[in-house]
Amino acid sequence: MPQPTAIIDLGTNTFQLLVATRGNISEPMQIICQLQRPVQLGLGAMETGLLQKDAMDRALMALTEFRDVAIANGCENNRIHAIGTSILRRASNTPQFVEEAHDQLGIKIQVISGIEEADLIYHGIYHSLPQPWNPISLVMDIGGGSVEFILFEGTRILFKVSLELGGLRLLSLFQQDGQFHLAKLVDMQAYILEQMKPLFTACAEYKPSVLIGAAGAFETIWDLAHADIPGSVIPPASELVITQFYQQKKWVQETDFVGRQNIKGMKAFRAGILPYANVLIATVLEELTIKNMWVSSYSLKEGYWFLQNK
Repeated sequence: MPQPTAIIDLGTNTFQLLVATRGNISEPMQIICQLQRPVQLGLGAMETGLLQKDAMDRALMALTEFRDVAIANGCENNRIHAIGTSILRRASNTPQFVEEAHDQLGIKIQVISGIEEADLIYHGIYHSLPQPWNPISLVMDIGGGSVEFILFEGTRILFKVSLELGGLRLLSLFQQDGQFHLAKLVDMQAYILEQMKPLFTACAEYKPSVLIGAAGAFETIWDLAHADIPGSVIPPASELVITQFYQQKKWVQETDFVGRQNIKGMKAFRAGILPYANVLIATVLEELTIKNMWVSSYSLKEGYWFLQNK
């Protein structure tokens, strides 16, 4: 069996680890270990443009844990890949953080562009879908800092864009007294519509019929929709009935932060940004009149893994 490869996704809100292997190129990926930690690296950095000391300490703690888990599962240091995204693209003290991670842990963090991020997300999503997959589809990946959109048909990418519309970013712009508030909804929707104009122009040309949500908030939505089914585990890709999305959106929107944490199926660390993610998703569904929705548990880290194990 080949040596495993570990991928660490340093998100603005959440850090994620994937350790996986496979026997040969024709075999499916075999997941050895997956972890998530709500690091909130972007907390405070959205407003200041600087990674905060306590956030960097949380990040280094999570990276230490992930490195140790990867090594314990058979990875050598040169097969541990760390990928930095939105907040590390924006923060002015990112070079200092990257240097500290390398000096303390031996981990080299690769900070990628928004377009590179979109490419990796597409590769992850494509490998999760039943094949052949024929409809023109729109992938949406909601991070803490940015949202990536990819239009594709089969193996052909038609359009890709990264927009600074992530859940934590919207929270920093439109929260009221630390809470999601309906009084801010009209302003938030107007802001989102303005930022999404490049996407809508591309979609007018290619006319996607399916929205595919990549991991993160979409996984939480799937969990909420299946919370009453014992033993439910999200598969690599699964259809989600649109009415299920709108049902949870209503619950989440009408519940305060503490109440959201207690909703059955809710991951506590997603309770703060899920209302904002729901507004983003609803905007896309309604503006593009898309009636079919899928959720994939694959995203950036899986895409990077497949590119490393071709």
